[in-house]
Amino acid sequence: MRKKRPGSQAWFVEEEGLHVLRELTAIPSISWTDLQFFCEEVKMYYLDPQSLDYILFFLAVVSIIFFAAFWITTIISLIGAKCVLYRKSDLISYDESLSGVSVIKPLMGVDPLLEENLESHFTMKYPNFELLFCVPDDQDPAITLVQRLQEKYPNVDTQLFIGGKEGIINPMVFNMAPAYENAKYPNIWISTSRIKASSDIILDLACKLKKPNVGLVHQMPFVTDQKGFAATLEKVYFGCALPRYYIALNQLNQACCTGMSYMFKKSVVDEVKGLVHYGKYLAEDFFLTHAIHDKGYKLVISAFPAQQNVAGPTVKAFKNRMVRWIRLRINMMPIVSGLAEPLCDVIILSLHSSWAFYHFLGFNPYYFFIGHIILNCVLDYINLRNIQCGPLLFSKFQFIYVWFFREILSTWTFIEAFIQPRTITWGARTYQVRLGGHTTLMRDETKKCKS
Repeated sequence: MRKKRPGSQAWFVEEEGLHVLRELTAIPSISWTDLQFFCEEVKMYYLDPQSLDYILFFLAVVSIIFFAAFWITTIISLIGAKCVLYRKSDLISYDESLSGVSVIKPLMGVDPLLEENLESHFTMKYPNFELLFCVPDDQDPAITLVQRLQEKYPNVDTQLFIGGKEGIINPMVFNMAPAYENAKYPNIWISTSRIKASSDIILDLACKLKKPNVGLVHQMPFVTDQKGFAATLEKVYFGCALPRYYIALNQLNQACCTGMSYMFKKSVVDEVKGLVHYGKYLAEDFFLTHAIHDKGYKLVISAFPAQQNVAGPTVKAFKNRMVRWIRLRINMMPIVSGLAEPLCDVIILSLHSSWAFYHFLGFNPYYFFIGHIILNCVLDYINLRNIQCGPLLFSKFQFIYVWFFREILSTWTFIEAFIQPRTITWGARTYQVRLGGHTTLMRDETKKCKS
């Protein structure tokens, strides 16, 4: 480097610059060489325009990929709901030989609509079935209700199991284990307390399970008709957001099931270590269904959505349930649920895809954002009507209002789930879930109440 002549203008500027730098850094010995070295280091972390273009191009491509995946699943879900749900093509007459079904009903406490749910199981028309009721202890108020229904329907084969099997973390598997081990029929239907049954449902499940390559038949979660904002919120979620992936993934022969209502061959579950084995997980349905699927058996969706029938739903209870489900999925599928799911939420997807289409094609991002949200709202309403298969209790205006509220709430639930992803509260118990789904009990408030 050419040396500046003392007294020249360049020399004077350098000296003044060094004087200011020494005062700012409080390092009296700093030299012009040190300053040059510092500038070279800073230059290493400076993004030139070409590098920035490459990064923006990559982010826009990722956004387009998520956008395409979202719309592929949405279209498959719309077609699947129309083609799969409420079709009775698999139903056969009652005269044909059908395997008997052991219906396991895990209970804990009493809900105002629990009697209606349980009675719907007593009144089912099916050749051979038994109802196996399970309660965690002899103080549970559901015992009285079950005994009253047993007296009302003496011709229905029923058993009541009090107390679970020790050493099982999952409270529902703990509750069901004795009934599972004493079931006398080859097919088992796990139907949780919130599920309302019918003759068509048990017949559809059993007929689909009759095929030798089918290991499990499950119902897509839905809800019964109830009035109120929270009830409408649940109807919109289970009729719009959840089917978007639930139906599509099942149509693509992927393992996507929930454990609130499903029927399986006991021999198949015993082949994958039995129900009790999955009691070490809080999401026993996820690991059980994946094990069956990995064995080469098909998981088939029922023609009838599961009718969750619970009194007095609240927004807080709904939000807490969504947070619990997200935290479980994050620990089981960290990439899918920790990255893909939030990026495919309608509002978030509309934001980054509108920028991506502006980046590549010059589309107006504001018009694209608004148009994308409106299109999703319209298609979700169409899908909800297909899944409802009847009139809705709320108007189109109420649907739009609740739909926007749920989409905004969805973003918040993801944020809340990410704050404490390992801690899950389920009822009066708090669990810690590690990556891979293994669960430990941290706190049990039920024992404090009993003591």
